[in-house]
Amino acid sequence: MSKKEKVIRERVEMDSEKLMELWDGLHYKDTSYELDNETYTHIDKVNTSDSSDGDSWDYIVQRKSDSKFFKFNIWDSGNNGYVFEDEYLEEVFPKTKTVYK
Repeated sequence: MSKKEKVIRERVEMDSEKLMELWDGLHYKDTSYELDNETYTHIDKVNTSDSSDGDSWDYIVQRKSDSKFFKFNIWDSGNNGYVFEDEYLEEVFPKTKTVYK
């Protein structure tokens, strides 16, 4: 694939209620959570606060059925509670670094 080709990423549409259910299940309860007959496993939490107006994080999850990775962003808006940047999970790909010995 050349550098100019755009990668097509899957999006799993979810309203903020479903995203909150997923986030609650992963953040407060367990490392895996079932939602709409799919199991998602929490992989990583990346602090994105430097690029937002308050505390925020990208959550990386893995869908069990096909082992694809997805992310969603959540922001702590203070008195207004938690807000999601988008109403979907976006497919992401693991970034690897080659280590030479």
